[in-house]
Amino acid sequence: MLLIPSKEQIDIINAMSPRILIEANAGSAKTTTAAMRIQKMVDRGVDPSKIVALAYSTPGVKAYAEAFRRIGMPESISSKVRIGTVDELCAARLRQVEAEVRGESKVNPVKFCERAIQIQPYVLRAILRAREVSEEQFADDFVIQGTGALSVEYLLEGFNVLKGTLAVPRYGEAFSCTPAVAAELSTDYTTLAAFVQYERDRTDYANPEGEKVKFRCPGDATYDMARWLMSENAPWSGETHPFDLGIEAVVLDEMHDCGWAVFTVIRALLACNPEATFLGVGDRDQVIHAKNGADSYFMSPNLSRELGEVTAFPLTITRRFGKQIASPLGTLATKAYNFDPANTSAAIRRLAEGPKANADLIVQLISQYNVDLSTIGDDFAVLLRHPGASVGIEHELLLKGVTYQTVGFRPFLQRPEIAFVRMLLSIAVDHQRKFIPSALLEAKQAVWEFMGTNLPVLDAQEATDKTIHSATEDNFRQFVFPKLLGEAEQEIQDAIHAAMEIAATNDASKIKDFIDALDFNRIGQKIYVSEADFEDVRYALDSLGKVASVYTSIDAFLGAMNTFDHTLRKPSAAHRQLRLSTIEDAKGLEFRIVFMPDCNQKTFDNGTQDERNLFYVAASRAKELLVMGHARDAESSYLTHFAP
Repeated sequence: MLLIPSKEQIDIINAMSPRILIEANAGSAKTTTAAMRIQKMVDRGVDPSKIVALAYSTPGVKAYAEAFRRIGMPESISSKVRIGTVDELCAARLRQVEAEVRGESKVNPVKFCERAIQIQPYVLRAILRAREVSEEQFADDFVIQGTGALSVEYLLEGFNVLKGTLAVPRYGEAFSCTPAVAAELSTDYTTLAAFVQYERDRTDYANPEGEKVKFRCPGDATYDMARWLMSENAPWSGETHPFDLGIEAVVLDEMHDCGWAVFTVIRALLACNPEATFLGVGDRDQVIHAKNGADSYFMSPNLSRELGEVTAFPLTITRRFGKQIASPLGTLATKAYNFDPANTSAAIRRLAEGPKANADLIVQLISQYNVDLSTIGDDFAVLLRHPGASVGIEHELLLKGVTYQTVGFRPFLQRPEIAFVRMLLSIAVDHQRKFIPSALLEAKQAVWEFMGTNLPVLDAQEATDKTIHSATEDNFRQFVFPKLLGEAEQEIQDAIHAAMEIAATNDASKIKDFIDALDFNRIGQKIYVSEADFEDVRYALDSLGKVASVYTSIDAFLGAMNTFDHTLRKPSAAHRQLRLSTIEDAKGLEFRIVFMPDCNQKTFDNGTQDERNLFYVAASRAKELLVMGHARDAESSYLTHFAP
């Protein structure tokens, strides 16, 4: 059955404006509306092969294909539309440019790296060089000590923001890598210094013969293209611009995920194809800055400054959920929010403080709504404001025999700080049950990084190969750990000795005191580069201390953790229906049931636009049931919009 468009959709489909912005609400079938607009273009005589339909993410690309199917577009037409991510478009054009510059008849693409482990050596080398450069003037501002191996993922997240915002190129010729400039760019000096060295290595931009890119990761093609578009030394002439494609329409979905790099590309694409129309689709209330440099600037009248006069159309009718979610979200976002009739429920639950109440409710919902945990799907998601909050919930679920998958963060037993604590506790009480091999490697790596000294990267790699990978658990406990402890800074030695004395009592109720004695604010300075990282680690360790208090001894606690570790690492656990996810990693998805735990004042209510947007994104993922939990007398002000 074909979809019948609403009045709002008809207005968008028939609009004659050359530049259109659809200001959509969550769940309002925005991709479907874009597909209807594309179908109308084809009906008016536009060649589908001259329509470029772009999205920010791979799921966004899949959404186009699903939308074409929903509206009944013939495959003979939809297959000709040039669908892809912005990054894929840039990568394809750069391959052609780079082949021409090298004078090659055959295109040999730059190496593509999709996983952090593939580029870890480059990041580690950047840390070393950045530390060396900083020693003369800014030694106190560069916080990573040791090899920095546990900082790689945190740094790459910071790099993505710098790339998405085009922070360094937009700063201009006055840019210098200093703490003051880092503050102006809303980042920290450590991340900026490492980024500069990393990009120098990745692109070889200091090469006198011209830039030669060694590799690209997701998002790098967009960043590299945007840099060239801003440069006076681009490797193409005006007659051979890579975006001179003869296209007649550009459609951009997921505009709320896009930043300056993306829109620098879009602006150039339209400038090179002056006859092309533009349709942008997004929701300003889904702009979340943390991951990719998204900027609300483009979901506003400012878009006309970048692309020429833009006509905005609203898309307010949600198809995902009904009144009980739509009306409160409209009030929260202060915008019109209409809805189709739908059987959707929203509930606020006052829960006893602690993860057990959250886990009990999750199990109750699984039973009540017949969630099949053995299948893969989109039935049930627990959306967390802070990944560290998952520690207690995961533990309680495991006690109940409920397995799950985590999205956007590691399961709690694979977190470096918790692996570090487990190894120290095992040494302190001489725990006899061994780590499973994969967990042992992580624990040895964590101890090495938290306690290691400033070794050159190559030496550190050799040391890691010899000690981390080859040392048995007994050997590591008896010989490697004492050696590392003896070489650590005196303050760290004192903290670990004090903590180990507490743990030697084998009293699980004292694990919180053990963690406090470790003083992670001191030890963690080697690893974590931002206050947000510290906050999440503190949250996780505080939760671990509470988890441990239910065990009769530290030996019993460690034994249970080893059992849970084995359960979590089974291949089948990665395909469970129940999903524990960050809110950021749930954006663009929808679930039959959504549970938002800890909607409290301290964890989810700081009054900023980003915080409100995070709540909006989480609450708008539910199709059938939205449940929001809070502690007694601590509920977030956002919940007042959902109160009966």
